[in-house]
Amino acid sequence: MTRNAELAALFRDIGTLLGASTEENATFKIRAYQRAAKVIEELPKDIADYGDAKALQELPGIGQAIAEKIVEFCTTGTIETLEKLRRAQGQISPELLQVENLGPKRALEIQKELGITTIPALIEAAKAGKLRSLPRMSELMERKILESAVHATERNRRFPRSEVTEDVEALLRSIRAVKGVDRAEAAGSYRRRKETVGDIDILTVTESPADVSQAITQLPFVRNVVAHGDKKLSFDLQTGIRVDVRFVHLDQWGSALLYFTGSKEHNIAMRQEAIRKGWKLSEYGLFDGKGTVLTSKEEKDIYEALGLPWKEPRERNEP
Repeated sequence: MTRNAELAALFRDIGTLLGASTEENATFKIRAYQRAAKVIEELPKDIADYGDAKALQELPGIGQAIAEKIVEFCTTGTIETLEKLRRAQGQISPELLQVENLGPKRALEIQKELGITTIPALIEAAKAGKLRSLPRMSELMERKILESAVHATERNRRFPRSEVTEDVEALLRSIRAVKGVDRAEAAGSYRRRKETVGDIDILTVTESPADVSQAITQLPFVRNVVAHGDKKLSFDLQTGIRVDVRFVHLDQWGSALLYFTGSKEHNIAMRQEAIRKGWKLSEYGLFDGKGTVLTSKEEKDIYEALGLPWKEPRERNEP
């Protein structure tokens, strides 16, 4: 495991433990740590090579508090915030908390009574019928935990692109056929044609996101819907890979597609070019110094406005 992967895993542990805590503003902090973890694991260089806390804040999703924790990790190999959360939760395994239908109390009971701290060990024990012997644990609950544990394992793996291409393309065709959908395209590492992908981001243009979101949940490819709203829909394909469908406005299509396609380093380079011109680039558009939208409808318009040569998605894995 590289240092980037290790740090990303620790940040996800912090987010998971915060979810089991009563800490104020936990939801906001969880999202911040999850986003930082994703940014860090996709960096092309070791995290320590990006400089001090001030320099680290130039990375997307890295604020002062998280930057300081990165420096702490690079210096000491630990993060005190994580250690405090572990102590407060009775040293419960954050990995077990990733399993839906398994709350902190039940997870801690399984850990103490059966010595289980990992998802693979939990799956093995559930298959062997060992969970049902615990207090207030039925055979039905054991089956639910086993199913959730398998889903959690699938979410944590990276899939060969060739393994999911057929399903993703079929899903795209189905989404485009949904009434009210004007455009739909896969983004992220899938669009950049990386050899492996961890999840699938799909951007969808619609003026009726609630209706479209509901229609997508009825498609035969969809299972285990975990988030269902008019801005974002999250579910698993039959292969187990997680899909996030994001609903955007037509006039923000280009900027949103550029942002969610990545890579992070490429996005940083483009934002820095915008800053040099006194402008701002985000997923909502390219803005001048007064906040007026310069362009946002198509990716090529943004490259042209910035005076940058067009790059195909597969060329965006580098800055």
